[in-house]
Amino acid sequence: MAQYRRLICIFLKMFKAYLKSYYASSPGFYFGCGAYKVEVSLKVYTIRPMDSGAKLITVTKSGIKPNPQFARNGVANYNFDIALIKLSAELPTSDYYLIGKVYTSTYQQYYNYNGPVTAVGWGRNSSANDASSTLQKVDFKIGTKDECSGYWGSSKRDYDHVYQMCGVTPGKSVCKGDSGGPIVRYSSAHQTYLQVGISSFVPSSNGQAQCEKGFAVFTRVSVHRDWIDRNSCLLNDGGFCPTWLSD
Repeated sequence: MAQYRRLICIFLKMFKAYLKSYYASSPGFYFGCGAYKVEVSLKVYTIRPMDSGAKLITVTKSGIKPNPQFARNGVANYNFDIALIKLSAELPTSDYYLIGKVYTSTYQQYYNYNGPVTAVGWGRNSSANDASSTLQKVDFKIGTKDECSGYWGSSKRDYDHVYQMCGVTPGKSVCKGDSGGPIVRYSSAHQTYLQVGISSFVPSSNGQAQCEKGFAVFTRVSVHRDWIDRNSCLLNDGGFCPTWLSD
């Protein structure tokens, strides 16, 4: 995951799923989420070398659904930095007990949330280090609208609290290589994890990541729930939702 930029997303096995995307070189193809295939490796903790028990599922371009608003005008709009993947193969029934469902929250529940969350991924442990070979996790606090908007402001990258959230714990953050991974919050009321965000981008200067500042930005999953629901139906013939190619 560490050396591949992608827009991924909502996935059942977030905590042990490693995704490797392949992109064409043209910027237009990149902005359109133009990965021509994604390799999804399940049951993974170590990626270098890859765990011997990992299960690989290859997803071709037709199984990758970026939010169409991300590059509607040919310019990346990170308010819509989210995509869906349709697996090209069934998960083995022997592994069902390993699947940890991560539920999505409602927009009303988490628009004003500024409490603790957990992020996982194989990205860098610091701005200067190489990507991690083993799965890492970090706990940090989500900021208020004023904190996040105040940091990013008009002089830096655009930030929209309706569609995004940010972390505000210095030294505790995602980093380069974690993009596309989940941030979750444990709900004691529901006795399960809720996915509240997707790692989108981190502060940088002159093209260099500055992860230690905190203030990484995450796509707010709840605001996209209607779009997710419209494109996540399960058809009897295994085909795509009617909206998959048009919505």
